[in-house]
Amino acid sequence: MLRLSVVGAAVALAGSACSGSSSHKTNSPTTTAHTQSNTSNTEATLTAAARAAIQEDHRTSVRVLWTNSVPAHPRATAGPALAVLRRSVAARARRGIRVRLLSERFRVISIHLDPSYERATAVVYDPQRVRPYGRNGRPLGHAVALNERARLELRRLGSGMRFVVWKVTPIK
Repeated sequence: MLRLSVVGAAVALAGSACSGSSSHKTNSPTTTAHTQSNTSNTEATLTAAARAAIQEDHRTSVRVLWTNSVPAHPRATAGPALAVLRRSVAARARRGIRVRLLSERFRVISIHLDPSYERATAVVYDPQRVRPYGRNGRPLGHAVALNERARLELRRLGSGMRFVVWKVTPIK
């Protein structure tokens, strides 16, 4: 944001210095303020879109744990993240294991938009209790407490305001 302010001020100064007339008034400060307002609105909208994609990806992941079935075209998951999700579902299904989420406190810790607005990076924290179940629907062992942290890479779809989770990297 500060970089945009400095660039906007430099453009305004350059425009007034090149006008050739001291009596000529420019409206560059208004234009600069308007541009900064649009930029911050766009940034806020894109951050909200990234957060919505993260939440939708999380809901899909929780549902997939129990059903062992990935939707054909998940709305918020694509690329390597989708491939990993499908492989883990296939492995659980082969072993006849389903996982039920007993409790969780999923939180998005941070979201950082790339200056190009085409990518975003987020850090999430998900303390949870899960319990595995077998093919017959009976519990396998006891509930397990997990404290998962991950870095998510998101990509923007086209020129719209929609992101998808592209890659998930566990944070140790």
